[in-house]
Amino acid sequence: MSQSLTTQSSVLSGLAPAVMIDRSGSVDRDDAIGVERVDDGWRLSVYVADVASGVAPGGAVDREAFTRRESAYGGWRGTQKMLPQPVEARLTLAEGRPCPAIAIRVHVLPDGQVGTVDVERATVSGLVALSHAQAAEAVRDRAHPLHEVLREAAAVSEVLLARRRRQGALALYDLLSGWATSEDGVVFRLASYERTVGYKIVQECMIAANTALASWAAERDLPLLFRNHAAGRVAAPRQTLLDDLDVAFADGSAARLEALRERTLMTLKAAEYAPFMGGHWGLNLPGYLHATSPLRRYADLVVQRVISSHLDGIDSPYDEDALTAIAEALTTGARQDREAERDNRKSAAHSAARHGAAATEADYASLDAPAFHALLKRGCKEDIAGAPLVAETARRAGDGQLTSLELQMVLLVAGGPGWEAGRTACLNAVAAAPEEAVSILSVHAQVNGLPPVEFTVQTFGQAPTTVFTAQSSWPAGGSPVEGARRSASTKKAARHQATLSLLAVLADLPDPSLDLAQPAPEASQPPAAGHDTEAVEGRSPISVLNEYQQIKAISGLKFTMSAEGPSHLPTFTCTAQATHDGETVLASASASTKAAAKTAASASLLERVDVARAEHAA
Repeated sequence: MSQSLTTQSSVLSGLAPAVMIDRSGSVDRDDAIGVERVDDGWRLSVYVADVASGVAPGGAVDREAFTRRESAYGGWRGTQKMLPQPVEARLTLAEGRPCPAIAIRVHVLPDGQVGTVDVERATVSGLVALSHAQAAEAVRDRAHPLHEVLREAAAVSEVLLARRRRQGALALYDLLSGWATSEDGVVFRLASYERTVGYKIVQECMIAANTALASWAAERDLPLLFRNHAAGRVAAPRQTLLDDLDVAFADGSAARLEALRERTLMTLKAAEYAPFMGGHWGLNLPGYLHATSPLRRYADLVVQRVISSHLDGIDSPYDEDALTAIAEALTTGARQDREAERDNRKSAAHSAARHGAAATEADYASLDAPAFHALLKRGCKEDIAGAPLVAETARRAGDGQLTSLELQMVLLVAGGPGWEAGRTACLNAVAAAPEEAVSILSVHAQVNGLPPVEFTVQTFGQAPTTVFTAQSSWPAGGSPVEGARRSASTKKAARHQATLSLLAVLADLPDPSLDLAQPAPEASQPPAAGHDTEAVEGRSPISVLNEYQQIKAISGLKFTMSAEGPSHLPTFTCTAQATHDGETVLASASASTKAAAKTAASASLLERVDVARAEHAA
């Protein structure tokens, strides 16, 4: 390495050594960086491979490059280079040989402001290739031959980033957790090899070079391809988004960063190419372009051809119409690529969820809510009822962990005998909180573009013994679907029970809804000890206990849950408690799921309450 540095220094006539920082093993190196401190700041030199001199406009290689638009490194396209391997190998910057390049020299002041900008042809020899990790090591190691240049590169990158932040750019890096923002301000995950200061050096120096070149071209009135960016109308104000970025990156929560990533993807438009300077919202710049990757991006090659023509004093190879056509083709192609990538990821996610939903042996208790939702959605939509998925659905329903949308999927989308236990558990969970039925049917209407549920409410009697009777129906052409009439002492409770009845009808399950305001037969005629065994038949004991509390036969109904055993095979114990005639009645039961333990404890408590009520009546 020392020999290379000596050779390079002589070729560059005292300029800082030029270092190529990229993925380990990269063979398509577009750019190299040289940084040296001067009296009033730094001199940053970015050397860009002279691809324009080796790929003629309109030739076969150029046409193929235009079709491909940019190199791909994985994803739905696999690995696909923009240029053929022999051409790429001939034009790439490389160690051990002189390389023609376009040099962009930027004077960076101590506060990060850009001073003079010079653009010229150059021949660079003695280039040194480093991976991101090797660059970071050179910054730390004072004995490293490249320590000085990379120390200054790290320093200038921090100064450039700080100025961009002060100017309102959506720019942050968290190299420890691996999150960063793109040029457009979108939050994204860094690859593992990029989580070093080497990545930040490259990003900040390339953004500075592209920004400086955009201003340089504008001053000379050179028509080329600019990179324009805008925010959607629903995007938060810039300062709000900056504050949200600061909070999310300071917090470091993967969930919060992922949520912010989704929001920036939704509200910040994709940048586009155009033959005019339209400004860049994410960078908060009046003008920006892509010029530092002509081996990998066709737009950069076009820009380099225009710049090279100007340096050589000849006419540009493109008129305005040609630039407009190229810009539109590149923008359209990028949009199609994003859509194809999104469809590919969705297909892969569906395949994984489909496999998980059908599994016969699995433990889904540790899945977070989004992961379980994906499994449940696929299982319900495709009627895939793997026993572990159904059991986990029943457990989460009993614990109140399912959303209205998830309950809607299980009750009104899933079908087949395999889902019976899960659907019953979900309806029992709704019966324990009947107000949920309204939300479920509201979601069902929104998802399917249906009209909302209709209610008919009647009032009987005078306060304080007023009774409200409600019936819910779903308009369906000439024959609407109706639930049973249900009554309660409040209008809201009557509507809840009526909606629960309609939900049961739509789900084709036994109706657990109640008439809460009808006189309880026990109040005028004591029941026999076995009376409530018949009442419970076909209904959840939890629902019957809730009914008893509504008619004030009991009070203080509550459930407590505990767990014992290993996390992969726990035993849950539920204790059900209520007060009857001033006395506390308790019952406990254990099972392998919370829902089963709660149901068993409720059945035992119901039996004891019935016995106590019979003894009291006697």
